[in-house]
Amino acid sequence: MGNMDQVNSRDDNLQSSPDKDLPETKKLTDETDYKMAKRQNLGCFFVGSDGPRHRGNRLLSNSEQLPDTELPPEVEEGNIEYKLKLVNPNPSRLEHLVTQMKWRLREGQGEAVYEIGVCDNGKLAGLCRGEMDASIETLRTMSKLADAECIVLKEFNVMDSKSMSSVPSSTQHKPHVPKMAWGESNGGRDTASTSAVPPSKDKFVCEVLIRRSQDEDCMWTDLRVAMLGNVDAGKSTLCGVLTHGELDNGAGKARLNLFRHLHEIQSGHTSSISREILGFDKQGRMFNYENHSIESILDCSSKIITFIDLAGSQKYLKTTVFGLTGHCPDYAALVVNSKQGLVGTFREHLGLTVALRVLSFVCITKIDGTAPATVRRCRHQIENILRGPAVRRPAYVVSSLSEAEDAALQIRERTPVFMVSAVTGDNLSLLHHFLSRLQPALSKEERSQALQAAPRFSVDGVLTVTGQGTIITGLTTKGTIREEDTMLLGPSRTNRMRRLR
Repeated sequence: MGNMDQVNSRDDNLQSSPDKDLPETKKLTDETDYKMAKRQNLGCFFVGSDGPRHRGNRLLSNSEQLPDTELPPEVEEGNIEYKLKLVNPNPSRLEHLVTQMKWRLREGQGEAVYEIGVCDNGKLAGLCRGEMDASIETLRTMSKLADAECIVLKEFNVMDSKSMSSVPSSTQHKPHVPKMAWGESNGGRDTASTSAVPPSKDKFVCEVLIRRSQDEDCMWTDLRVAMLGNVDAGKSTLCGVLTHGELDNGAGKARLNLFRHLHEIQSGHTSSISREILGFDKQGRMFNYENHSIESILDCSSKIITFIDLAGSQKYLKTTVFGLTGHCPDYAALVVNSKQGLVGTFREHLGLTVALRVLSFVCITKIDGTAPATVRRCRHQIENILRGPAVRRPAYVVSSLSEAEDAALQIRERTPVFMVSAVTGDNLSLLHHFLSRLQPALSKEERSQALQAAPRFSVDGVLTVTGQGTIITGLTTKGTIREEDTMLLGPSRTNRMRRLR
């Protein structure tokens, strides 16, 4: 996500020149430079083996004088952003600016500094009073959409290099009013006289702090749900409808969003592992791809459901087993085609969840085109197998919102069963409510122990990028991995482990 935001966060001025190559981030390896920067509170620092690294160039710091007529060019990393002006952006442009602001906030761990009236190359161009007021108003709008606070720190007149105002950090920017000059008259009493309005040629530069509170309540809970079931059960279609908010057309349109390969689109069968997310806030409101980007879902949600769509064919059973073991799902959704019943790999997938101790729930799909008697027969088959000696978690058919909430709380004792349709949307609201109420499978103490354990990273993909080398993707199942940590990679075909950093 960070790399995508970096790519999309350039060309920041509304009417700026074409994109320019960005310089490398300046390193403050000199101890004097570091102490000076730290004393002046110049943003954030990376601390590594080569000393601290400045993450941006603050314009004003604590000085009342404009330091120079030019700053170092803007850097891509860090929480400092230069903006020439932000005057009346259109909705598309505003969305882009908000995405960029969220990137800067993440870089600064909840704080970002905007230098208004400054070009990307560091030149202090300045803005007239009207453009500055409009830019600050746009910045306020952006901050509100990013769930942040906008605070004006300093404002300078570029023409005379003198501070026009020293704004306390707790106050908001207000449109400019003429300054008051104080003099003596009538017994030495202080009286106020209005100074002349600054001429139109005056240009202003402003420094603004964007701050978003960072507390534990802002962090979201991540739950992983594996989609299991036989071929043609409707796993990918159901997952696509849940995450994209668009009902299926009866011909598998919704599942196309999850397929990764051409042969999957042609056959309609999943052969690989794909992931999609669904978000919920604290009030239970849902956020999916219908009206939100991935970044927006993550920012708006207090709970993220990651669906892991797995293959249903016997041919790809090995891939399915890897998805269950390597991705460590909290729950498994066993999807059953109401027309077919318990056929194919369903029993094998159910046995895997029991063996791996993954809590599961059942979704009976395609009820819109199935006779009621056939649906009831399928439901009875499921009830019989769930109360058998292998599972011993009796079925609990959910038919109301209150039952969906009870099912989420009692999932360890009973197996929730939902009868849904991805075409008509029947009972999907019950499934949404159930997912919003699900809690992590691990307790807080178990999660704390997992974080303190020796780190373990499950590799699920290997990429080769020109100029970058080999990149591995996967999931950290235990502990915490930091830069410069030494890890053991393996086992290899000869059952050996390779040491690397």
